[in-house]
Amino acid sequence: MENKTTSSTSSSPSNNANALSLVVTACAVGMLFIFLVYSRNFIFGSKAGHWTYPYSESVFPFPVWIPGIVFLSLGLSIFAGSKFIHSYEKITLIGCYLNAVLMQTLIHKVYPVPLGIIVQSDTANSFYTPAMRYSAFDILTKFNELDSSFPPHARSNMPGKILLYEFLKVLTSSPRIMGFLVIVLSSLGALLLYGICKQLFHDKQTAFYALILYSLIPCKLFFLPLLNTITPVINLLCLYLFVAYIENTHVLLPWLLGIGFYIQILFEPLPLVTGILFLGILLLAIYEKRVSSKDLWKLMFNLGVSFLSVYILFSVFFSFHLFQVLTSALNDAVNFNINAQRDYWIWLGEDIKGFFYAVGVPIAVITIYMTAQIFTQWKASENFTRLSVENVFVISVIITFFVLVFLGINRGEITRLWIFLAVFFQVPASIFMAKKFKSDIPFFLVTSTLVVQSIITLHRISFIIP
Repeated sequence: MENKTTSSTSSSPSNNANALSLVVTACAVGMLFIFLVYSRNFIFGSKAGHWTYPYSESVFPFPVWIPGIVFLSLGLSIFAGSKFIHSYEKITLIGCYLNAVLMQTLIHKVYPVPLGIIVQSDTANSFYTPAMRYSAFDILTKFNELDSSFPPHARSNMPGKILLYEFLKVLTSSPRIMGFLVIVLSSLGALLLYGICKQLFHDKQTAFYALILYSLIPCKLFFLPLLNTITPVINLLCLYLFVAYIENTHVLLPWLLGIGFYIQILFEPLPLVTGILFLGILLLAIYEKRVSSKDLWKLMFNLGVSFLSVYILFSVFFSFHLFQVLTSALNDAVNFNINAQRDYWIWLGEDIKGFFYAVGVPIAVITIYMTAQIFTQWKASENFTRLSVENVFVISVIITFFVLVFLGINRGEITRLWIFLAVFFQVPASIFMAKKFKSDIPFFLVTSTLVVQSIITLHRISFIIP
């Protein structure tokens, strides 16, 4: 297993200096964008594209103790966690998870609208009201009949988000506590991302950095406690099961994966585009002979049977036909772009701009650098057959991003809709930071910039209007 000390000591001092220069540059660019938001000179959306997130009309000061405790908690997670993750892994993961929930809850406090108000609002969150009004059985068996009575946003979505509130109302009747539980559930993605990175890269430090960055993704923090923040958890669970199967080819894993894919479509089908990442990992495993043809067929057969079994189960017992509802949701998305006059070519560029900020400016800069480095090294060596799993991951994520951009399904609001994709952009930065530095200080600098970006932006922009 490669650890941080081994990888960093193998680097030359000049390489480390160049890496540090890149990190400082990335954070400086991040601070420039933060200043643009602070001075109201950055547009979230597009005026030409007929949609923007507005700046808050009234900006009230927030308590200084909030960023103070956030930075203190962040430092504790990074410096103590980095020290103990190799020897006390489980305890460290639990501690960092709880700390992540704390940091996200505190950062949200700078937003003027409380969690409970957002959860109850039919304008901001259309899924709470149907869940309070109908049972889970009614939602599934009568979805096509009831959806016309739902608040606007819920009509064009799959029923999975309503069903999540059906689950939450069993635990509590308080909208405020429901909002907090969404933060708790969405934070589970940090642990899943850790597990994925640990299995893929066999490096706990990279996995640990990915866990921390997941907790600080700006677009995720902007939209708590909306259920788009839960979407990555399902997507990551599917990827975790997929990577675990490649590692040990246990027959139970494809069955669980088939169920996971059904739940993903039921909740939010857009992350299916990350199948490109799944495919990249699988092709590399086949190329390296870690997956045989027998293992591949076993994966496809069991996954297919599992998915089909769940589909039939829902069809027979609930008269719920997943693909019929999915087709209707896709048609609604296409019609929405036409009716809202969101031009494809305008949003082609605007979505890229918005995502650059939403993913975290330093993270975007580092990912661009890593992508450029991969292709320049290929050109220099003229060897396209030697691909590391790190390079395959980065390339697959970039391809997924451009496929999603050019599909043009989402035109605007990608700060909310592409949170699931922003998660995977944290991994290249984690790889870079873990391999290039022996010290945790550069990583603390990057994460601190993300905290400032999220706090200032949440304080200035009205992302969620009840």
